[in-house]
Amino acid sequence: MVDGWITAVVLLFGIAVAIIGVFAYLRMFNRNETHHSSMDVPPPSIPPKAAPPKADEPPAKPPRENEGTG
Repeated sequence: MVDGWITAVVLLFGIAVAIIGVFAYLRMFNRNETHHSSMDVPPPSIPPKAAPPKADEPPAKPPRENEGTG
């Protein structure tokens, strides 16, 4: 049978790990809450789509069949 002091040490270790885990979770949770509260700023506007190529520019060449096959 296991001695009483070993059981006490294992229980204390488990409790310490649980407490540390709770504090780590709460820090992460509070950090996320702070981050979300700073998100009240409206997002930047989306830039307009690129303009189509002008008539004086030559059209892009289609890729050749054997291009890039080494």
